[in-house]
Amino acid sequence: MLLVCGAAATCAGQSSDVASSIDSRAERRLGKRLLESFNHDGVTLSPGMHRSQIERVREYYMRLAPNDVLRGFRLKSKKWAPGKELGGAYSERPLSFGQWLAGFARLAASTGDAEVRHRALYLMHEWGKTISDDGSYGYKEGQGSHYDYDKMVGGLVDMYEYLGSDEAIEYLDRITDWAEKNLTRTNEYALPREWYTLAENLYRAYELTGDRRYYEFAQVWEYDRFWDAFAKQQNVFEALKAAKKHPSYHAYSHVNSLSSAAMAYSATGKPKYLDTLVNSYDFLKKTQLYATGGYGPEECFVVPDGMPESLLGIRRGESNVDVRFHFETSCGSWAGFKMARYLMEFTGEAKYGDWIERLIYNGVGALAPMNDYGMIMYGSSYNLYGAQKSLSTVWFCCQGSLPQTVAEYHNLIYFRDDQNIYVNLFVPSKVDWQGAAGKVTVVQETQFPQDGAVKLTIDTDEPTRFGLKVRVPQWSKQAPQVLVNGEPFEVDMEPGTWATIEREWSAADVVNFSWDLSPRGEPIPGYVSPVAVMCGPVVMVQAAVRGGQDALPKSGPLRFPADYVSVNAQVRVDEARNLHTNQEFRPFYDIGLGEYYRMYFNREGRKPVTLEQIEFDDPWQKRGAGRVCSEAGATFEAQFNGTAIVWEGRRLADAGIALVSIDGEELGEVDQYSYTGVHVGRMDQREVPFRWSHSGLSSGKHTIEVTVVGKKNALSGGTEVNVSGLSAYP
Repeated sequence: MLLVCGAAATCAGQSSDVASSIDSRAERRLGKRLLESFNHDGVTLSPGMHRSQIERVREYYMRLAPNDVLRGFRLKSKKWAPGKELGGAYSERPLSFGQWLAGFARLAASTGDAEVRHRALYLMHEWGKTISDDGSYGYKEGQGSHYDYDKMVGGLVDMYEYLGSDEAIEYLDRITDWAEKNLTRTNEYALPREWYTLAENLYRAYELTGDRRYYEFAQVWEYDRFWDAFAKQQNVFEALKAAKKHPSYHAYSHVNSLSSAAMAYSATGKPKYLDTLVNSYDFLKKTQLYATGGYGPEECFVVPDGMPESLLGIRRGESNVDVRFHFETSCGSWAGFKMARYLMEFTGEAKYGDWIERLIYNGVGALAPMNDYGMIMYGSSYNLYGAQKSLSTVWFCCQGSLPQTVAEYHNLIYFRDDQNIYVNLFVPSKVDWQGAAGKVTVVQETQFPQDGAVKLTIDTDEPTRFGLKVRVPQWSKQAPQVLVNGEPFEVDMEPGTWATIEREWSAADVVNFSWDLSPRGEPIPGYVSPVAVMCGPVVMVQAAVRGGQDALPKSGPLRFPADYVSVNAQVRVDEARNLHTNQEFRPFYDIGLGEYYRMYFNREGRKPVTLEQIEFDDPWQKRGAGRVCSEAGATFEAQFNGTAIVWEGRRLADAGIALVSIDGEELGEVDQYSYTGVHVGRMDQREVPFRWSHSGLSSGKHTIEVTVVGKKNALSGGTEVNVSGLSAYP
């Protein structure tokens, strides 16, 4: 018999005091939530790719012997330590243990899995025996770290919230005694400490328990310099000037820190934290996110306009090298899930669900299974000329975030408010909702994204009026017809919003609609090329047909010959059909270990407009391979054929502003300034490219004119404008 224990339930091992404390946290939430997730209570996944992945991960982690997991902690505390070392990073420092507790707690709460619940409680209890009198528990004698404490706080808070364990709060008190006395506050940049979600988890502890010590300790770890750059809509790379050792941004950690800003807003209600969250998402979407939803090549944020280079190679020191991977897959998905969920809860807006959707198919949802040695697909590769999925690190951070991330699937499909239930993801599942007028059950049946059809069956005890709100994806270009009980229902289906079906519902009412999954091209952010091929939220990759070189590709919604792919006149792949009949497009999530694939493709038809073809006023001067000018009113002009044009050059610390016109129509001012000191051992980005592009022109001949304005933004040291060339696309 399974023990069902949701977040709001009182289970065996959960005292009424715990339930009362958790229920009263709303009184301590000053930041208003317009929507609420179901918080791992009431959502059940039906058979499908995501439930299968959860089951694989659950089986894998439950095979780990508890004595092996606990061995390092027991050795440190000089206790009997049976079992064997797991190996890898875990043998040196079991840094992922707190994340395992968190993942087990969330999974047990979501699924009612009594075995997982028991394992989590046992591991925590046995670990608790190894805590020293001073509250330390680090693997090395007398040592601990921000990272370990952060992960343990998150794990213990989850054990308290989702499994109702008073013991978890006792342990949290003890390790916080040590942390308050021993953790250095020198946190201007966290690598290698990575304290980025300390504020998030400590604010969560405060909201759940009401203990002010966690509120006050959370304030110590707020990342004001980084957050304020977003809140004030400043150039976020400028903040790196204050970093003494790491003038770059570790991508996963800094996205993860934004969930700390979210919880700071929840606990304090101060608008600046919500501004941080909203503006940072805009920054990520416009400058950092690949088509997969992933981010962080070589684990770094990319300087403005630098995304195309990340698909080719980077400079590391004085060497040109390949990018090993473009997305820290499991950890990065976890950070993205949390940030997008907070945004949806605080703003009520549907558009943030698109990021979640991309990650569950192309991020952690496309992760290859771990092997028996504990190796994981640490990163996903998107290199322009081909890549493979591979396993690397053993028992490191991503093995900790994986159970958390897949358990979170339950928490992302549906949302609610007092009057409405919201369908965010199209995943086979069921949700039980206690609405204002009684219990409502919604069953979702779909083969999405293999097929666009979605069926929602509503069950109510008695006729009940409420709103059923469905997220209309931003990629949806053709609004589907909505049928209620087989009859058309008029509803606004604007992409990026909630489509509202409000009516009186009765038992067995059925809603049907179907999304158009026709292939489309999606270029790299802010540019026109390279281009990824998308079907709905799924990234399609070119790969060899399985089953032999002579096999012909099979046609279908998400499987079709590469020879026939022509997407918005942007990319046509392998036109010589007779030479490439063994190639097809498949979803990225369908690619296995070792299979060679291509995800991004250069847009066809690029026609360079060289400097010799550009007409310059006299003040323009040669410099290196380009032209520069700082005299106000000076212009350069060129003619081109095509529907898109790109002005190329360099962003510089002393660059100025220019006005761009096409065919006599002013398109606005363009600023070439950028902070240029971004450099870290993994990725040298001191040479910052500049690309301004404009698309959607009619076919034919056009004229572009660029005029030096003679002004600059406040951060720049000069007004000089530069150009190295133009590129036109048909």
